[in-house]
Amino acid sequence: AMHGRRSLKKLEAACRNHRSRQSIGFFLTKAQWDAPAVLAATALDLLKTLGWKTGSPVDLLFDDTQKKKRGKQMDAVSKIFLHAEKVYAQGHTILGCAIVYRGVVIPYAVQLWAPKSFCAKTRQKSYKGEPIEYRKLTEMVGEIVADFPLSKATVLFDSYYLCPNVVRACEAKGYRYVGVAKKNRNFFPDARDRDKRKLATYGKNLLGRQGRGATCRGKKYRLAERVGRLSKLGRVKLVFCRRAKERSWIAMATNATRWGAVRVLGHYLDRWPIEVLFKESKQYLGLGDYHVLRFRGIERHLCLVLIARLLLTHLGAAQGAQ
Repeated sequence: AMHGRRSLKKLEAACRNHRSRQSIGFFLTKAQWDAPAVLAATALDLLKTLGWKTGSPVDLLFDDTQKKKRGKQMDAVSKIFLHAEKVYAQGHTILGCAIVYRGVVIPYAVQLWAPKSFCAKTRQKSYKGEPIEYRKLTEMVGEIVADFPLSKATVLFDSYYLCPNVVRACEAKGYRYVGVAKKNRNFFPDARDRDKRKLATYGKNLLGRQGRGATCRGKKYRLAERVGRLSKLGRVKLVFCRRAKERSWIAMATNATRWGAVRVLGHYLDRWPIEVLFKESKQYLGLGDYHVLRFRGIERHLCLVLIARLLLTHLGAAQGAQ
């Protein structure tokens, strides 16, 4: 409802002064309600509204984003690297999860990452709030996957989350996953358990010698695939991909070893909508425009922003918008 710079004062005015800034701040920081559960339940309700039926597959997307913050008294602030600006600054790291069904992006979960030093501070008596347990971003993703209620899903993520925590969570649920493998990882082709290959060299040579042209969603690629054991992850299929007339390439890893190379590439291209979700939520809905200091209030603000995004998606679907 607010345009431009958002604040509790403007929110008070939007409520026609029926709610003070203190009551709004209390709602965000101290009132007893479960914001993550409300967001997840609203997302699943919208999924059913779109015609989803039990057993139908969906895509589950994960990514994180950074937000610069100058407040010295704000909880969970740490030194982070801003990828868009290529600089280090003080700020927050926000983990997001979204469901994609029939091309519709449905925000499902959002969590604020807390550094280890802040988590230790929350266990002191002087801290006014609930203690926060330290978790890595990969552990947070593993927990969301483990608690995801649907039976069929394809989990999509970038190279940072291709790790044992996330992979084990996917395999325990019986989910397929597709992620990018870093080029410094070791790979052992099938039937050659002692033949260790570095992906940086192995992928480049394989694409040059055995890569084949393919078209995916109207664009041309050069693809090569191999099945084997990736370090710390077990048996996977690797799909090496390079766009036409480009030198750079990536290696995609999946536990769906029977999938073809074009299908693996198509699934990985479906990961892009979560980047658009972050961009739209920041620019139009104020995902990073919070001014509360406490950890719980910040997380609730993030959840409310994505619930607003769900409302807009619901209205668009009800009116037949694509």
